[in-house]
Amino acid sequence: MKRYARVRKKILDYDPKSGLAQTALFFLALSEVNHKSTKNHVENVALLAEATAIKLKKDAKAAFFAGLLHDVGKLLLPPSLFDGHNITPEEYALVKDHAQNGFKALMHLHMFTALCAGFHHNLYKAGYGVSMDDLPAKWSPATVKKVLDVSTIVSICDFVEAFTSRATKILDGSDKAPDLKGMLYAKYPDDQNIVDVVLSLYKKIIITK
Repeated sequence: MKRYARVRKKILDYDPKSGLAQTALFFLALSEVNHKSTKNHVENVALLAEATAIKLKKDAKAAFFAGLLHDVGKLLLPPSLFDGHNITPEEYALVKDHAQNGFKALMHLHMFTALCAGFHHNLYKAGYGVSMDDLPAKWSPATVKKVLDVSTIVSICDFVEAFTSRATKILDGSDKAPDLKGMLYAKYPDDQNIVDVVLSLYKKIIITK
């Protein structure tokens, strides 16, 4: 089964509440118009995040939809920023807006998923996006932990998928390690167990078509 058909089936089978399925399908449809590389990327991240969550006994449904919508903010940026060229520091400054953009676009529709979109680049040193101050004050510690757990899974899956699918230069300085595992261990020192699970799965999960 091709990647999009597999992802669409999972969206419909999960049948989440509050219109999340419709939001996900609409995002994929919009991405297909002129952000196809983003569409391919988020589909793979969703599948990899789901599989990782299952292995770690976390919420696979939440991880799947957070993975699928983590880059929704890129739709507000020029497609040329994601065409595979080595971007300049000035372009990178624009790209970094996508985490906050995604949070703002989703926050009044799907707050949990919005926070995962906002956090997915701010769970490592020199990251960017939303902060703990953006969490709703009324949320319980258990819900906050779940957001951070799922966001971390998505963040690592996002990095692995991008690193293994693109030939572009990394501008955040994390490419100093000699290999992908070393790079991830340095980037996520407190989450090496998640790194190990993602690295054990990604070759089986990531689909190129």
